[in-house]
Amino acid sequence: MPALQKFHANVTRHVNLMDKNLCASVIRHEYIVTTRSKAKRAQVKVERFLADALQKNHTIKDKEIMTRFRSNPALNYLQPPDKKEVGMKVIEELAGRYPRRQTGFTRVIKLEPRLGEDNAPMSVLELVDSDYEIKFWYTAKIVARLEIQDLALDDITKLNVEKLTKFRNDGENKFREAVETAKVEFFKYDSVTGVVADEEMAKNLKNVPQNLEFNGGELTGTLTKSKRFFTKPRPASKEVQIPQSPFLTK
Repeated sequence: MPALQKFHANVTRHVNLMDKNLCASVIRHEYIVTTRSKAKRAQVKVERFLADALQKNHTIKDKEIMTRFRSNPALNYLQPPDKKEVGMKVIEELAGRYPRRQTGFTRVIKLEPRLGEDNAPMSVLELVDSDYEIKFWYTAKIVARLEIQDLALDDITKLNVEKLTKFRNDGENKFREAVETAKVEFFKYDSVTGVVADEEMAKNLKNVPQNLEFNGGELTGTLTKSKRFFTKPRPASKEVQIPQSPFLTK
């Protein structure tokens, strides 16, 4: 039986350097567009690097910034040309953005396959709670459309809004600003008159969800429940009086 083929040492070294470059690019630009396999592989590296770097920075947060930079061994994962720029951003900006996060710093969003002969599946690897977060603006666009159509938010949209604003600094106000921006930029909404001036866009907004029972109707509160496994709420615990041990009686 033939032996399994192993990676050559040069190939392994190249993959490790590529992961370091992807890690630095994600932190520098807040998001990158790459193939799905690279995004999933780099996500593990970025999560581990940020968890170690921010945890070590939290333990020495009272020291001077350059002292924290030199005393953080997790920054040695980066390549020398990226260490100072990316490392300082982690200490100065990301430490303030993620004061309560210990994991879940990144998100992978699937995109359409790449045009060309390979037709490779593409994805976006992004940092959460950033100003360039794609899911944040995508959800703001959905909320803006439903508000213009005078429809209530469905359960999944409510859950996404809660997740996006939970750990973000001043998340609710920033999300409302994004919704108002989305109304103007995407739907040509006039905030003064309260109408959509573009006729083509006004015609498009007449397309509403097929099942409006989820948007403020009878099915509100059921969309995020499991349809396959019917679960019941756990009953409230009752107080139990434990009798005294007979060996303790006099």
